[in-house]
Amino acid sequence: MPASDARRAARAPTTASAVLAIALGVFGQACAVALALRSLADPSANVLAGLPVAPVDARAAYVNTQLLLSCLALQAVAALFIAVGSAHVMPRRYRTPLAKLLSYLWVLNFAVPFGGVVCTLGALAIAARLPQRVRNPAIERVDEPQFAANLMGTVSYGRGARLKAELQNADVATSFRMTALLAMQSMPTRTVSPLLQSMLADPLDDIRLLAYGILDNREKQLTQRILAERAQLDGKTQPAATGAARRRANKALAELYSELIYANLVTGDVYRNAADQADAYAKAALEADPADASLWRLRGRLALDRRDLGAAEPMLQRAIDCGFSRARMLPYLAETAYLQRDYLRVRQLLAEVDLHGTLPTLRPVLDYWLLQHRSQTPDPH
Repeated sequence: MPASDARRAARAPTTASAVLAIALGVFGQACAVALALRSLADPSANVLAGLPVAPVDARAAYVNTQLLLSCLALQAVAALFIAVGSAHVMPRRYRTPLAKLLSYLWVLNFAVPFGGVVCTLGALAIAARLPQRVRNPAIERVDEPQFAANLMGTVSYGRGARLKAELQNADVATSFRMTALLAMQSMPTRTVSPLLQSMLADPLDDIRLLAYGILDNREKQLTQRILAERAQLDGKTQPAATGAARRRANKALAELYSELIYANLVTGDVYRNAADQADAYAKAALEADPADASLWRLRGRLALDRRDLGAAEPMLQRAIDCGFSRARMLPYLAETAYLQRDYLRVRQLLAEVDLHGTLPTLRPVLDYWLLQHRSQTPDPH
């Protein structure tokens, strides 16, 4: 016998007992009504009016009092039968706490004869036809899957994920790891720099030296371009640039120093020096051309990185005013608002972001904040 059929078979006697209890309760209430109909003429009006009461009328008052107490007792027992039967036919989620449920059903059926059982069963019938919704689903623990190194050769990754897996797995042959490290030279610097930095602590000397060589080579390329641009401003080896050429050199230096930062090629004091240099050269270039939107954006991002929120937001807004795309600036404005703890404005700004044109790294942030925005927005209907 299937488990569902076994549960139905076990539940059948309980349901029959519940229906029988409800039927007995209704019968008890009917008996209480029939008993109440046998009451005698009540002399209470004569007593209240101060009129004389005949001995027969006095006896009627006594009989009616006893009859009333009997009706109340019978109604109480009938309400108890109906409460117990109704509680058993209710779904399991309604039975907790059972004592409060029984108390509520007893009071309802005691106070409203016949109407209480009709309301209870009618409500259950309506609830059975309504769609069920799970408001608070159970929270389950999901263990993090373990990486199987022996299956790495049979699993198809994206190019970057496969190279990262080969590099970080110490069980892979050194030749494979060296090949993966060399392949990273063709990938964007900002993407691979954190991984190359971690490879500087690798136990193999060849891996450490190769990672250091790749990082050092990319840093030298930017440094050489920086020295070439600074030579145009210093005027030591050639005449110092003036006018538009000087503004272009300042802008190029600001962008090169910022590239050192955003490519993750500098850290610590070198990072702070590069940020200061980038901001200084951008400021100098803006003195010659205050309408350069890209430089206002650069200065705004640098101010945001050093948590100078009072300067970051006006600079970012100035970039928009000078023609920079507001859609591309929204994440930075939202980050500024978040650091200022203006969470309402964060939701408002992220609500303007185009979901179809965002990077995958930004999608989880948008999903979280927009979901919060929808849950807190009242339904106009």
